[in-house]
Amino acid sequence: MRILLKCLQAIFYSTNAILIPYLPLLMKSHGFSPMETGSLLAIGPFIAIFAQPLAGMISDKIGAIRPILIALWTLMGISALLLFTTGEQSVAAVAVVALNVFFLPAVSLLDALMVKNAEQLNETYSSLRLWGSVGFMLTLIIVGGQFDAWGGVHALVWIFAPIWIGVFVIFLIMREPKIEHTAGENSETRLSRPMLRRALLNPSLFIFLGLIFLVAIPHRMNDTLLSLHMEHLGANSSQISWAWAVAGASEVIGFYVMAKIIRGDRLKQLLGLTALLYAIRWGLYMFITEPWAIVALQVTHMFTYVVIWAGSIEYISTALPKQIVATGQALLSMVFIGLGGLAGGSIGGAIQEHIGESAMYAMGVVCAAVAWIGFMVWSRRSKVEAVLQEA
Repeated sequence: MRILLKCLQAIFYSTNAILIPYLPLLMKSHGFSPMETGSLLAIGPFIAIFAQPLAGMISDKIGAIRPILIALWTLMGISALLLFTTGEQSVAAVAVVALNVFFLPAVSLLDALMVKNAEQLNETYSSLRLWGSVGFMLTLIIVGGQFDAWGGVHALVWIFAPIWIGVFVIFLIMREPKIEHTAGENSETRLSRPMLRRALLNPSLFIFLGLIFLVAIPHRMNDTLLSLHMEHLGANSSQISWAWAVAGASEVIGFYVMAKIIRGDRLKQLLGLTALLYAIRWGLYMFITEPWAIVALQVTHMFTYVVIWAGSIEYISTALPKQIVATGQALLSMVFIGLGGLAGGSIGGAIQEHIGESAMYAMGVVCAAVAWIGFMVWSRRSKVEAVLQEA
């Protein structure tokens, strides 16, 4: 089972190696401007804001994740086929939105499935998730080296097809563990309205998601617009692929380290430090204009994205009941990928087009710095409250 899960992670996140670097270039080939591209790539995550918690709640209600994943993956594949093969701009616009609407809930449900399996196998989420980064990195290296030779954006359908098929086959043959309860745990095995109400009315959850949203805005902006930014700096497709490959390689190292060191009692401080590192990272992107230097800077992905994501998954899995794990992961993805993607893609695209790319990354510095202050204040107040409760 471990091998199958690691293969699933590797192949599933190979999808991102196609979508993140090359979707902006594909949209440009269809005649969309940077602002239109950023907006279209944000509309899907915006609609997914509603689809993600719905998919999570359905999954928790039926007590199974795999059937919902299979349905979402099928619809996502149909959308991708339309996007990669159409010659009509209007069809491409609808297809790219639909692709994100079906793909993003699948990401959060896969995370929930990995959390469930990690507990069964006495593993950590990070130890399984690092294989997704391995697949992401290797796919980028292979595709990046041959992208132009294979036909560029016009060959994306043939590059994407075997990845989609591999994930679909694993979804069909894999088993899903059942939730097991330890002594003293709530005996409810399925999502219920009172349980959902208790979890969602927790003030700490709102604080956490609000701060994560601030971090997500510039991160998702960079995901959406880095390829166009590098192209404006004179980068070729190989350099763009290498930039994402370096990020993928750094993820492998980052998730491996996080699997060893992550601790629930210091999560707030860790997330705060990561927000500060994000502010430094975007500050560097403001001033550096050499494409190969941007490629090198992508190694900071391990100190920023990996830590914020692994730490957030850990926080959600410990702060919410096991019966609501899929809903919790959906809420996290809704905020980080959905709301963050909407704000980052649309605002970042507008700033890039009308003011400039340095201003785009300056916005990232401000967002990350505010999040850092917020995490530090929250951590300090939590310590004070804990002391008062013990007194």
